[in-house]
Amino acid sequence: MNPNYSEQDTERARQAERSSAGLQTQQLSAASYTTPARPLANNRNNTLALGLIAVGMLLFLGRLGPLHVEYEGGMVLLTIASCFLFFSFWKRIYGLLIPGGILAGLSMGVAFADMTNGVSVLWGLALGFMAVLFGGRILFNKQSAWPAIPAVVLFAIGTIVAVASLPGLFAGGLVWLPLLLIGAGLYLGWGRSRLA
Repeated sequence: MNPNYSEQDTERARQAERSSAGLQTQQLSAASYTTPARPLANNRNNTLALGLIAVGMLLFLGRLGPLHVEYEGGMVLLTIASCFLFFSFWKRIYGLLIPGGILAGLSMGVAFADMTNGVSVLWGLALGFMAVLFGGRILFNKQSAWPAIPAVVLFAIGTIVAVASLPGLFAGGLVWLPLLLIGAGLYLGWGRSRLA
């Protein structure tokens, strides 16, 4: 360190002290002020993605109509599941994640059981077991793979039931078109940006 300061060094130090109200500051380089430009194509994809999601949701909600009982049952199950999940995350208890995840998946399946001939119940349960598997690994460091077994079995049985009732699903109208539009919108909005 050079003990001899010039007048300019002293003035720069005084300006830095005044600008930081006595707190030590860090000098930033000019390169840190620039922000990377976002490509215009990504904005166009996001607009298209939001449009597809909005149209899909409108079509899907239009098909729901007077089916209130199933949604109430799904909401009751989701309320019970949220209690288990809340205490599981708050107190860090893995054992409460199991019924919470299963009930949360079941609540999604019960809500759409009438439209899907019961397939959504099986797939919802499979989704609940997968939530237990990945939630246990990510949040609780549990490396056991036991939830994958019932998830795969339930998903396979749900697929068999879906294939068997496929003509009946399409006979009632295009139930899956809104879901496909929502899925395409999510893919354009998030999937492609994460892959790039």
